[in-house]
Amino acid sequence: MRGVGWQMLSLSLGLVLAILNKVAPQACPAQCSCSGSTVDCHGLALRSVPRNIPRNTERLDLNGNNITRITKTDFAGLRHLRVLQLMENKISTIERGAFQDLKELERLRLNRNHLQLFPELLFLGTAKLYRL
Repeated sequence: MRGVGWQMLSLSLGLVLAILNKVAPQACPAQCSCSGSTVDCHGLALRSVPRNIPRNTERLDLNGNNITRITKTDFAGLRHLRVLQLMENKISTIERGAFQDLKELERLRLNRNHLQLFPELLFLGTAKLYRL
């Protein structure tokens, strides 16, 4: 009976932590501002995509920075992202698989960068993308 009590306590604690993780606000990346499901990192002279972007982000504004490269881990786990703005950066390279987790992505803005080539199959898995 004693083992069952610990199992129940452990299970209950796990459920509480899972619920808190769903409803607790997630940290906003340093320098950026967050409001609801929007993360605004516009014009901050960032050299790379910030870490710790909240998982519930639907809109991400990275316009007007100094980002030069998009890696396959930059947007990993952002399954709810619908709008991604990367205009007016210095992006010359986008790694293959960089957008593979973005199943809900509808709009992607990449103009005014230094892109010459897109990797093969870059947009595979972004079936909802209608504006590039």
